[in-house]
Amino acid sequence: MSMEEALEKILDKRDEKLLIEIEKLLNSHGYKEAPRFLKVPEAAEILRIGKTATYELCRQSEHNGFPAIKEGQKIRIPYNALMNWIDQQSRQAN
Repeated sequence: MSMEEALEKILDKRDEKLLIEIEKLLNSHGYKEAPRFLKVPEAAEILRIGKTATYELCRQSEHNGFPAIKEGQKIRIPYNALMNWIDQQSRQAN
């Protein structure tokens, strides 16, 4: 094994240990990876409004730009799009 390969192996192990430590730290602080899509009750919790109000935002999504995807009876809200929508609403309010 060359010196370069040995160094790469050491760095890979160090990086792996560091990632594990970062994950432990995040978990200890209650961090959870955000899902790609939210259900209406989950979006309502993020928005800190009721489910009924969130369903109304979804119903009027064509007019208010709320990022709701409707599939028959199901409604899904893309997490990143919701965060962008919230930012947009905040900027408009200022």
